Amino acid sequence: MKNRLLGLHDFCLFAFLLPLFLHGLEISDPGQVVYREARTSVAVEHEATLECGTTLPDVYIWSFTKPGTDTIRAVVYNFGKGPKLQQLAQDLGDLDVITNSSSLFTKKLLVAAEGLYTCQALYDTAEGARLYYYYVHLRVLVPVYKPYVLLSNSSAVEGSSFWMRCGLENGTEPINYTWEQESRSGLVTTLTESNSSLINIIWVTRNHTGWYRCLARNEVNQQRSDRIWLDVLYGPDLPQVDVTAYSVTERGYSALERGNVSLMCQASSNPPSQYAWLYNNIEIYTGAQLTITNILRIQAGYYTCLAQNTYINSRSRKTITLTVYYPPAGAPSCSIFQANNYTDLALFCSWVGGYPSASLKWSQSVNKDNQMGITNFTQIQPGPDTANNSVFTCYGSHVALNITQSCSTKSWLPQGEPQCSANSSQNNEYLMLSCSWVGGFPRALLWWASSSGDVQGTFEESSNILVLRSSATYSGKSFVCHAKHPLTKESKMCGLKLETPVLITENSVVSVFEGNDVQLTCSLSKTYPPATEIIWYNKLRQNVGDTSKKYILQRAAAWTNMTVRETDSLVDSGYYWCSATNAVGRTDMPILLLVMRYPIPPNVTISKIIYTSRQRTDVNMEWMIRTDSVLTGFFIERQRLPGPDGKSDIMPVWQKVAVDLEPSTRSYQINNLDPNVTYTFRVTAMNRRTTGNPSEIRSPVSMPVSKPYIVLSDRSPVEGSSVWMLCGLEAGTEPVSYIWEQESRSGLVTTLAESNNNLINITGVTCNHTGWYRCLARNEVSQQRSDRIWLDVIFGPEQPQIDATAYSVTDQGYSALERRNISLTCQASSNPPSQYIWFYNNSEIYTGAQLTISTVLRGHAGYYACLAQNTYRNTLSKKTITLTVYWLPYGEPQCSAYATRNNEYLMLSCSWEGGFPRALLWWASDSGDVQGTSEENSNILILHSSATYSGKAFACHAKHPLAKGSKQCVLKLEAPVLMTQRSVVSVYEGDDVLLTCILSKNYPAATEVTWYNNLKQNVGETPKKYVLQQAAAWSNLTVRETDSMVDSGQYWCSAKNAVGGAEIPVKLVVIRYPMPPNVTITKITYSSHQRTGVTVEWLIQADADLTGFFIELQRLPGRLGKSDNVPLWQKVAAELESSTRSHQINNLDPSGKYAFRVTAVNRRTSGHPSEMKSPALPGFNAYPSVIGAAIGGMLVATVATVLIFLYVLRNRNNIPRLHDMIFGRQNSQSRENINFPEDEVVGGAEERGGAEIGPGTSVTLPRSAMPANLPPQIKQPK
Repeated sequence: MKNRLLGLHDFCLFAFLLPLFLHGLEISDPGQVVYREARTSVAVEHEATLECGTTLPDVYIWSFTKPGTDTIRAVVYNFGKGPKLQQLAQDLGDLDVITNSSSLFTKKLLVAAEGLYTCQALYDTAEGARLYYYYVHLRVLVPVYKPYVLLSNSSAVEGSSFWMRCGLENGTEPINYTWEQESRSGLVTTLTESNSSLINIIWVTRNHTGWYRCLARNEVNQQRSDRIWLDVLYGPDLPQVDVTAYSVTERGYSALERGNVSLMCQASSNPPSQYAWLYNNIEIYTGAQLTITNILRIQAGYYTCLAQNTYINSRSRKTITLTVYYPPAGAPSCSIFQANNYTDLALFCSWVGGYPSASLKWSQSVNKDNQMGITNFTQIQPGPDTANNSVFTCYGSHVALNITQSCSTKSWLPQGEPQCSANSSQNNEYLMLSCSWVGGFPRALLWWASSSGDVQGTFEESSNILVLRSSATYSGKSFVCHAKHPLTKESKMCGLKLETPVLITENSVVSVFEGNDVQLTCSLSKTYPPATEIIWYNKLRQNVGDTSKKYILQRAAAWTNMTVRETDSLVDSGYYWCSATNAVGRTDMPILLLVMRYPIPPNVTISKIIYTSRQRTDVNMEWMIRTDSVLTGFFIERQRLPGPDGKSDIMPVWQKVAVDLEPSTRSYQINNLDPNVTYTFRVTAMNRRTTGNPSEIRSPVSMPVSKPYIVLSDRSPVEGSSVWMLCGLEAGTEPVSYIWEQESRSGLVTTLAESNNNLINITGVTCNHTGWYRCLARNEVSQQRSDRIWLDVIFGPEQPQIDATAYSVTDQGYSALERRNISLTCQASSNPPSQYIWFYNNSEIYTGAQLTISTVLRGHAGYYACLAQNTYRNTLSKKTITLTVYWLPYGEPQCSAYATRNNEYLMLSCSWEGGFPRALLWWASDSGDVQGTSEENSNILILHSSATYSGKAFACHAKHPLAKGSKQCVLKLEAPVLMTQRSVVSVYEGDDVLLTCILSKNYPAATEVTWYNNLKQNVGETPKKYVLQQAAAWSNLTVRETDSMVDSGQYWCSAKNAVGGAEIPVKLVVIRYPMPPNVTITKITYSSHQRTGVTVEWLIQADADLTGFFIELQRLPGRLGKSDNVPLWQKVAAELESSTRSHQINNLDPSGKYAFRVTAVNRRTSGHPSEMKSPALPGFNAYPSVIGAAIGGMLVATVATVLIFLYVLRNRNNIPRLHDMIFGRQNSQSRENINFPEDEVVGGAEERGGAEIGPGTSVTLPRSAMPANLPPQIKQPK
């Protein structure tokens, strides 16, 4: 590359080179310029060394370029006479030159020292002068200060977005930011690490709760911020319910009846949750832990835990099922059945009731297959493998019982063997074959079969009767009965053979004394089936069954005996016939009877005769015989004598009062005599039918009463039945009187009755008849009392009486206050005493007279029934009451007002939910007048909307029986009153502006707050232009991208409710931003010789407001191009920062010609464009920078320079090379500038580049230049 000096612009180069030439230095080829570039970073206030080659150059100049500018200022130079420091060296941090070198050094580096340092070094070598450029980019590193953390919200809600910024006052980029999170447990984790100070959490979770701090780090150091706490509000989550119950089930939990249950609810929440418990959707408790003591089966159901976070107004709930376990009644019952066609046993165990069902298990099993069952459980037991009389025990267990209940059953074979028999129906119409194998458990199966093996009839258990039509054809045939039992391997059997009857007798000729009975025998030696009847015929061939008084028949299965009574020789002697018939035939057999007469008996003497009864109706006689002789008995006769005054010619007749007395009898009691008649008696002996001589005639005498005794028809009669009491008397002559006495429990004795009747009958027994009873018997001879006897009357139970320790008595029962105690006592008069069972809503809950509920809940309300039982007489009675649980409604009455659609009606709502009985609510005006009707729990007063209600108050009164006084809530109706923060709002054009509207008074709530724009149009119709933000008490309108012509004017905020409306104006003034300053382009050059990139630099002409710049490009037509169309300006760079003073434009067409202009912008206000300029090609700035810096310090050479200049002009022909070097050629297209050592402006103007340079253009101010491509490394001069 050739080096040229461009005329007078670079005249100072010669002034610098002249002393060198005078000393013999010659630059053989200026193109041999060497460029070196280095970069170094040093922390502020530390030592720094900037090197300029490894050897000391002959001439060097250090210059400094501040970042962001092109101005080059000299720091130090050395033209061979030692370094000369400039004022800038001290400003940059007291820079100094290291001895015997060209390197700069500072002990305390300042921030201002950051920039580009250029060392221009000239070496005198054997080959000629060598020029080196050393570029040192010094970067001053500033340590980071202690950062601080900024949060968008210190209490973020889970699910919302959130950001944190790590604020930093100072520190050199790049800065790396590390965010650390410290949990409650102290665990520190790194959240993120990046070069951005802002961290944005799109979805906040509770895991983000904790301490946060940021660490800022750059090349110099690192600093941590103080911790800041992030409190995330969340929850409540789905509650977790822990139950201290008996067990956990698939659907919830279980508890044992009469046990205690504690339900603990926990729901993760910040702030902590508030809890409420609901039973079957009815609130019963407030708090995290619900405890139920002495739980009953009626308290089973659904329990819901409601967790509430009142801070963020959220809630969650969890419902569990609580099952109450209670055992079945009594004990299990056992039984055994046949199974598998009587080959196995089916062990059946049942225990019904309870919850859950009881578990059942059989204790003994041959196959050891012990299974479990519930409620009704059957287990198959192999029959033949089971021993006889095996006992099987079924054990029943239940979760609600601590002990095991059991029942046992025994399997046993029937006794002996199967028994077979045959008989026939009446008249032998049917033949019945009977088979039985009675007993055993389970029962055996029986069936009949013929001799050929064919099954006859059906199969039956225990006994089987085969019915056949009678027929002689069955005689001699056999039938077999088969029997099968599960405990036997093989079936058992018994057989029958059918035969016609064969008759025999003990004596075919029988003799007897007259008057005696005689027995004729008839036996069946062979008969099957048994004869249905053996018939006897007398000597006249008459069936003896027709004269049953004369004949007595005795029958058995195989014989029939006939007794002929009181035989008479003339009547009964002769042949008798025995006849037998069965279902298969008939047989007759004759027997001869001979009757003989007896001798006369001895005489009788009466030894004693007295009255033995109280009524003189009974007489006791005793006698004896004079000699021992044959006799068969006695008979007694009486004679009724006439009275003392009676006269009769007829002799009284003797009547037999006792006959057929035994021969050993020596006394006799004669009864049923007339007490008013006098009798005589006599006794006669008999020898069969031969009568002896009568005894002497005697009359009876009277006797005293004996000790009486009481006979009761029923010692424990049931109330309402009849009972009789008899005063028994063994002896005593009538007349006898009877006195009945009753002794109560207290010992009081009362006479119940007195009469001559020894029987007392009580037709309607009552409980008052209970007590001790005795009787007194008296006649003319003596009196006697009986022993006491107790009469126990069974009665009841009567209608139970229920007494309750409750809050009050209602029409149907009792009432109780929630959370209080109540005791229900049941009493019913009964003997024996009643047993009591309590029922709740028809479910049994307690056994005993007194039912106590320790903590009454509203779920306990309902029907309670007391059932009284008298187990002796199996009677019962029942009394049912209603228990009402009173409880106050929740909190206070709540009032609210709202309007219907279009504000047609105003509705005042008042509610006081809950409680029993329900509260009564009514509305009243501020004057006290009742409005509307009275309602329970809630009351809505409907009014026609009217502005007359504005400012008026309405009070809702609420009354509950458990509250001492009435409660109330008050509503004051007011038409909307609107306010705004600013009635006149101004904004710069292009910005968004917020107009506020606040409801200061408003009841009921306005149905809608409406905004109207400056054209009185509803802003809701243009949502892209306007943004509405509304809440209950305010409505804000944001006008987007304001325009002074379109958006300025009056805006209206309007609100309306059921009692009036209001409107407020807000004036919007849109102001245009002031005009930005004008821009002057100071430099515009191509970045390279390829002409694809342009660097534009500019200045503003005055200080004024501006927000940025934009650059426009215009493509100019070619030299030969002609067009009538003006080229369009195109923006190639927009929204440049306001501090920007240069910009690089790339990707241009190298064959095109362009013009550029720069315009300043203040928001939406654009300034005047700068003048149009086209870019120039870049120059070479190596020598001008070196020589310019040198000439600036050599003022003494000015005169010599002028003289030499004149000399060269005059001798240009003699020294053309020097002439061309100094003055240059006119067609040169490149130039190089040498920087002056001083930072003075040469020529006055700083404008460089440009498409055109006028005649008044000054010398360009030196600037640093760094080639795009550095040359290869060359060897340093020695």
